[in-house]
Amino acid sequence: MSLPVFPFRLLAVSACIALASCSSAVRHGKVSREDKLLSERENRRLAGVLTEMAAGWDGMQRGRINERRAAQDRYDRALADFLRQWDGSQHPRYWRSGTVFAGRQQAFNIEFHVEGNDRVEISPTRLDQVILPAKVKPRESDTLAQRPGVGIPVVGHIRRTDESRCTDPFLPPNGGNLTLTAVLEMDAPVVGQPRHCRLHLHNALNVEAVKVNGDERQLAADFTASKQLSLAKHSLRAFAWLGLLFPERTLKDCQLYSMDGYDPKRIPVVFVHGLLSDPHIWLNTVNAISADPKLRMAYQPWYFLYPTAMGIPQSAEMLRESLRQARDHFDPEHDDPGMRQMVLVGHSMGGLLSRMQVIDPGDQLWNALLSKPLPELDVSASARQRLEKNLMFKPQPEIQRLVFIATPHRGSSIASKNIVRRLASLIRLPVDSLLMSQQFLVGNTDALSPQIRDWGVFGLLSIGMLSDKQPYYQGLNAVPIPVQHHSIIGDLGKNNSPASSDGVVVYQSSHLDSAESEKIVPYWHGCVERPEVVQEIMRVLREHLREKGISVSPRN
Repeated sequence: MSLPVFPFRLLAVSACIALASCSSAVRHGKVSREDKLLSERENRRLAGVLTEMAAGWDGMQRGRINERRAAQDRYDRALADFLRQWDGSQHPRYWRSGTVFAGRQQAFNIEFHVEGNDRVEISPTRLDQVILPAKVKPRESDTLAQRPGVGIPVVGHIRRTDESRCTDPFLPPNGGNLTLTAVLEMDAPVVGQPRHCRLHLHNALNVEAVKVNGDERQLAADFTASKQLSLAKHSLRAFAWLGLLFPERTLKDCQLYSMDGYDPKRIPVVFVHGLLSDPHIWLNTVNAISADPKLRMAYQPWYFLYPTAMGIPQSAEMLRESLRQARDHFDPEHDDPGMRQMVLVGHSMGGLLSRMQVIDPGDQLWNALLSKPLPELDVSASARQRLEKNLMFKPQPEIQRLVFIATPHRGSSIASKNIVRRLASLIRLPVDSLLMSQQFLVGNTDALSPQIRDWGVFGLLSIGMLSDKQPYYQGLNAVPIPVQHHSIIGDLGKNNSPASSDGVVVYQSSHLDSAESEKIVPYWHGCVERPEVVQEIMRVLREHLREKGISVSPRN
């Protein structure tokens, strides 16, 4: 639950402003740039850049150390300029291996990897854009994760279109952003022939070093730029308001998303945001993982995007189903080593969704809300099926550890306040959910717990289910959490736990006696981006590797 206490009028105005600017964030369009041949002028201009690059490349092979360094700087500048200009003139998806760039004095034949192991090298023909990190402006608070070495770091962007969604159903809604490093090798010139060159786009997440003219060199990398584009607030913030007030508009985007592309050896760490929030809050944590060589090689960051107005059991079922779909898509044989050690990190309500992935509730959740068994309820067959999936389910065995951040395991009193009830009145549920709620409430009053009966639809929304008066928590807390779990709890800087609060959730609601560890941080409820929280998540991820006996070694 990430809902601050604002004056209601300001809250409504803010919602209108956010919704007015949100259309671009949820629209899936077609690639607008067409396949076109380079003009003679563009070809000649790029040949001139390659001539400059060749002078730098040749200079790196001879001379004194300072001369070779100056030559490498010259080569790097020219390579960056070449990528920028070729990308600006022609869509990378339409680059062709074997393209000849002919200048007045020299010609170059550029070849590149077209097919093979994407974990090592990416073909430009998979990309819609090659973005230089200089185009990505970091925030002042961002921790930059970079590695010096040979090559030019780039972000390989894949737009999310109807076509790309078919081939990669877990591509994020704002597209894929791959962490790549470009290296262009040049053979010795041969009189009368174009100089032969090989363009490599190395997957910097998996490649630490490359051979250049027989010498092994550390590969340069920028791990931050791709994550900044993936988790850009301007492209994701619309989901926070739309997901709360108009959840039906975001249902098509409700699923897991893989930020780096799938790696069978790396452990998925799934981040789940809370109420009135979106995945951009995880940028600092994902950056920190990327900056740590061992964690970077051990984990792959995923996130779950969902409309936060929906009831907690329904959203938890959406996550459960998306996890199953991801496992079947990426690991159909269910034997990938990384997938069997999954970690979920949930903030606020996202922690409750995460908790519901690992428990086996039996009939505890059902009995907390209803006094009649499923067959005796007066609802349609489809509604009966949804109720069963939402309240009576089995755990996901691949999830081995949970991290709860400011999670209201016993609800929050703020969710019961009048201003929150008024906000809930603005929510427009999807038609099928509204019809099911009406069936559930109207025809089964004698089976409902008194609190749900009195609250009506409010008691079935996420906001109502976050109330500390919600009977749902009686059932939830009667079920043990069978995997290792950790708590991060805010206390507004007063250092007075167990009497503390993060301003939204009191300590007694966030605390779990069963937690492996408990970290108190001096911040309010929205503490996810704070350094102490990020470092605690990192510590838990290292502990997960250590306790599972997972060793990490460099990959080339």
